[in-house]
Amino acid sequence: MRVLQHFSSSRNRQAVVVVLALGVILASVIYREEIQSTASHVTTFSFPIKTKTRPDATVTAISSNLSATESSSTEKSAAIPTSIHPPEPLATIENNHASYPRLAPLDMRGLDSLRERHLQRIEDVISGNIPDYREWNVVQLDGLKDHWLEVGANGRFEQPKVILSTYGCSTTGEVIWLESLMNAFREQKQFFLYASYENIGKMYKSLDDIVTHVWSTDEHVIWCFNDTISCVESPENPHGIPSWKIFTFTFWGSPQGWGNFMAPREPWSYNPLGGEWNLIPYVMPDKQFYLGYHYTGCTNLPYVPSGERKNQIAILAKRSEYFYKDTFLQPEIWPILKNLTGLDLISVSNSEEGFPVRDALTLLGPMERHDYDMMLVRGSSKALLGIGRPKISPSPYASLCRGVPVIIPYNGKICPARVEESEWCGNHHQHGPASRIGPPYVYTIDSQGPIEDIVGTIMTAVNTPIEPYVPPDMTEEALKRRIDDYFSIDWKAYAMERMQEKGWERVVTQEFMYRWLAKHPVRKQRDKRSPL
Repeated sequence: MRVLQHFSSSRNRQAVVVVLALGVILASVIYREEIQSTASHVTTFSFPIKTKTRPDATVTAISSNLSATESSSTEKSAAIPTSIHPPEPLATIENNHASYPRLAPLDMRGLDSLRERHLQRIEDVISGNIPDYREWNVVQLDGLKDHWLEVGANGRFEQPKVILSTYGCSTTGEVIWLESLMNAFREQKQFFLYASYENIGKMYKSLDDIVTHVWSTDEHVIWCFNDTISCVESPENPHGIPSWKIFTFTFWGSPQGWGNFMAPREPWSYNPLGGEWNLIPYVMPDKQFYLGYHYTGCTNLPYVPSGERKNQIAILAKRSEYFYKDTFLQPEIWPILKNLTGLDLISVSNSEEGFPVRDALTLLGPMERHDYDMMLVRGSSKALLGIGRPKISPSPYASLCRGVPVIIPYNGKICPARVEESEWCGNHHQHGPASRIGPPYVYTIDSQGPIEDIVGTIMTAVNTPIEPYVPPDMTEEALKRRIDDYFSIDWKAYAMERMQEKGWERVVTQEFMYRWLAKHPVRKQRDKRSPL
């Protein structure tokens, strides 16, 4: 019995040993297969070139990863790079033949303190006296507070962009331009504050470096640069608005030789630093910053095919005076055009005293923007004809986006049919930027040419149908890209470059501006209506 027990016990022990041995062998095989499988699926670690992460933190993390890798399998070690390529140098930003330095991201180490300081200052401003447009400004500041809490957490280490503006209280073409910008600002979480010119310096001091850009009208910018006590930064006003933050929001730019500002026949600007501080709606000469716009509301009304439109063309002129002063098409041409084309000539101008509407025209009278758009579509005009004034207007783009071709006059003795970006034609071409689009969307007529040529061009436009058209640089996407570029520029660094080029130690007002200032002293801002 003991022998059997001993034999049985011995056999059990041998079986256990065999099982254990087989288990070790099997585990070894499985382990090797697993290692090989793992090694074949290792993803090579690559550091993103344009990361916003702080470099010293990144290097520490990478070093830790590499140290840990040294103790792992050979297959894993081979799959991870042992060197990190340095980030690419900051790129420049290009706009209208100018190259700008790009802003560096915020230093992560100082981000929290900057956030806390700005949030406290915003609270102080909201709880204090906001002299203008309080309701609007408080809404914007509340939104700014919320956005500050997202900075860093959203992967972007950028100070929120805040514009302080004296502009935006009317319904002119300039404000139609501004409207499309405001839509983009809302979507991209950029903030727009208002102040009258009288309070712009005071408002800036209350906000200080929270404000990243200041936008004003042409005359406001000139006044500010010459107010070293309460507006522009100066030895007497150390907390004033820095010169490099002051931009002119101008529909007209700064044309060479422009009599409105007694300007010389050479490049000039409202901000003495240069034309780059002019924000313009269309590409113009002298490196002015092309911000542009998107004509809103183009999809709100249905497209009417050309074959279903009335036999008429609309005249681009909101004032009856335009048919008399600085017009390209003389009074005697209107009955001739009507007879030779067989088209009704529709006018939406007013009827000013001393400037009666021409007999050959059908007067519909002034219209609000929506009604004007309805006239283009449901009134079914086959073309829009300019007469010389206004020199620049959003109306051609309103027509194009509704499938209505545009006809623009010019003086062929002085200007070409299509004005190049680097050319100033002044009062001798209506809407030079639009003329560059060309047929079948935009046609040009030489006001000095034969009447047969003018009639022929009009009839070509009328008889060549187009679909609704938005120029590529006027899409919402293109506008947002330019806005992002504008806010991504290191304007302070660029201003230093310009000052070095000019040999300046401080910003100097252009001499001709003093003559203008003598005739146009500071006056109160007239329009106190609520902003957009």
